[in-house]
Amino acid sequence: MLPPVPANPFDEQLAAVLEERPPVFSFTFGMPSSEQIAALKNRGIAVSGTATTVGEARRLAQAGVDSIVAQGAEAGAHRGSFAAPFEDSMIPVATLVRDICASFALPVIASGGLMDGRDIAAAMKLGAAAVQLGTAFLPCQESGAPAVYKRALLEAKNDTTVITRAFSGRPARGIANTFIAMVAGSEHAILPFRQQNELTRPMRNAAGLKGVPDFISLWAGQGVARSRAMPAGELVKVLVEESSVVEVARP
Repeated sequence: MLPPVPANPFDEQLAAVLEERPPVFSFTFGMPSSEQIAALKNRGIAVSGTATTVGEARRLAQAGVDSIVAQGAEAGAHRGSFAAPFEDSMIPVATLVRDICASFALPVIASGGLMDGRDIAAAMKLGAAAVQLGTAFLPCQESGAPAVYKRALLEAKNDTTVITRAFSGRPARGIANTFIAMVAGSEHAILPFRQQNELTRPMRNAAGLKGVPDFISLWAGQGVARSRAMPAGELVKVLVEESSVVEVARP
């Protein structure tokens, strides 16, 4: 029996955000309505949306966001594409940041494959106001990722990541493993997003508990081979120092 299609919880989630009033509300997988974005901003909440193309960035800007996360093709985990097929939105982060910065007078946050201070400095040189790192922080002791997941990240010697719908039904980048290989060639049998995620959840949970990396989603960006294990606070300090050295060394 197939799992039921889960209800979309966004309205309840948005209501909770409006009530709690966090400083920033960041979203992906699409975009709220202009009215919902206005409601957030009326509560003093800064709004940031994810774009994988200049076209998506334009729609976000027109809807009134305060900043745009430019998700490059190198990014780990789920693709944020919402205005076109993800295959048409695989733009390198450097190109995407440069083009969005040239097109809109909004702060741009670079995201995708950024792992060290040199990456940060390069993104800032292209015009990014900030950067967003995910994979770099997964091995940190504060991360809730299973030990087997952290080990796979730290043992990666090169980029073995692929885009797959096998685990969740939505395109996402992760380290290639046995389950992804098993599903290859049978993509037509993959259920829609969230329904496929529910279907594979028991397998992923069991594999995580048993320390088996071949049946869990090892989401990671293309810079995974540069993963480092250290406390999150120490990593932030290292990143700042590395990016500062690059700035000083630049002629």
